[in-house]
Amino acid sequence: MRCRRSRPDREHRQAEHSGVGYLLTHCHFWSLTVRSKKHLKTQGTRRSNGNLQVMIKLHFPEGQNYDCVMCGVGCESLWTIPVEPAVVEKIEAHPLGIRVINENGAAFTKDEAGNYAIYYKDPADPRCGFLQEDKLCSIHAELGMEEKPLTCQQFPFHLTETPDGVFVGVSYMCTAARQNSGRPLSAHEDWLRERMAKGIRVTSIEADKVPVGEGRHTTWEDYAAFEEEFNRRRAEQGLELTAQQALVLTAQAIQQKNVQLALSWDHFEMEEMPLGGQVAAMLDGTLFALVKLFLDDTSPERILPLDEAFQKGEDLDFPEFNWRGTWFSFLRFQDKAFGDELEDELDRWADMQMHRKSLLIYRPLLDNLWMMAVIPRLVRVYTAFYAHQGGRVTATQDDYYRALRLSEMYLGTNGQLPSRLTPRFNAFLFEVV
Repeated sequence: MRCRRSRPDREHRQAEHSGVGYLLTHCHFWSLTVRSKKHLKTQGTRRSNGNLQVMIKLHFPEGQNYDCVMCGVGCESLWTIPVEPAVVEKIEAHPLGIRVINENGAAFTKDEAGNYAIYYKDPADPRCGFLQEDKLCSIHAELGMEEKPLTCQQFPFHLTETPDGVFVGVSYMCTAARQNSGRPLSAHEDWLRERMAKGIRVTSIEADKVPVGEGRHTTWEDYAAFEEEFNRRRAEQGLELTAQQALVLTAQAIQQKNVQLALSWDHFEMEEMPLGGQVAAMLDGTLFALVKLFLDDTSPERILPLDEAFQKGEDLDFPEFNWRGTWFSFLRFQDKAFGDELEDELDRWADMQMHRKSLLIYRPLLDNLWMMAVIPRLVRVYTAFYAHQGGRVTATQDDYYRALRLSEMYLGTNGQLPSRLTPRFNAFLFEVV
């Protein structure tokens, strides 16, 4: 069990703080309704050198298990699921594809660049057209596993190639991964190598060009040392404070002539709150703004009164969760509802993010650090909301799993919102740094 100092520090939850004011004044998150987002275009490198896949070292995390529980969760999200042209051609000519096209109007979409993806008939209620009522894949059932799009075959595995080998992880959008159900990940090594030879997605990190932010880069050696100290501090002082220190030191390093991440840790003593708590207060304002994104009603008529009540410290109405009270009283409820067992689960989630190099995937380090700081906070809030909705004073693992899935879907590695939010976060950070 790790240090329990991962909980946000109450003394920095002051609504009048400049960080909160900045977010509420300049970042109108309610206008970024999640149902209106364009799909995230995932990036990566397709690898097909079979000889290399046999030789390269794969690193598996200890203690993480997985075997598919056939729940269909990965088939019901707004993530963009790329599909190879050959797969499109074969399936559209098959009776299965023709049936899906007749039922939904299309089976696949094609963008201006000619890239294909799974088609969602109703983006507000995303569901792959090939998902059966029993939550199983009709492509798998009628054509076989080998005929599914490579992305579908690969899920929930994430592979990141570094100068030290390929780090294998999983997405916690996956039910089995969240529940740690099945065999150890290493038991899937032979299957993964076969898929690597066929061209599943492997994100590559160049030794001398690790993206830090604002177009700046550092070396893999520097990042590895930074990550080692990040993990050491995380074990001693918790993820919350460590992520805040990392955000500030990364922003400071970006502004230097030569980016040196690892040495920048020396600027912070253990347990030191960076920038006098400004980052913590900004994250608190961000948290309340993000909570509103996932409400049933995100119209200005609903959101603006919530903002006003929040700023005045008055009672907030969240009928979706049977809650009426001040934000501070809810946070007190949250701290009681979200026990040490669930904190351990959050630690396991953070372990996976660090192992699979999530801080470097699809976005620069600085942008991904924001997500490491924000996601645990949002997970705690929605876990507590779901518990209160169910009339429970102590949250269950199911409450936690629901909250984590929500956070992963929209704010995780493949999420829709980071690219929209992090420019605003970074503008604030560079202003105060």
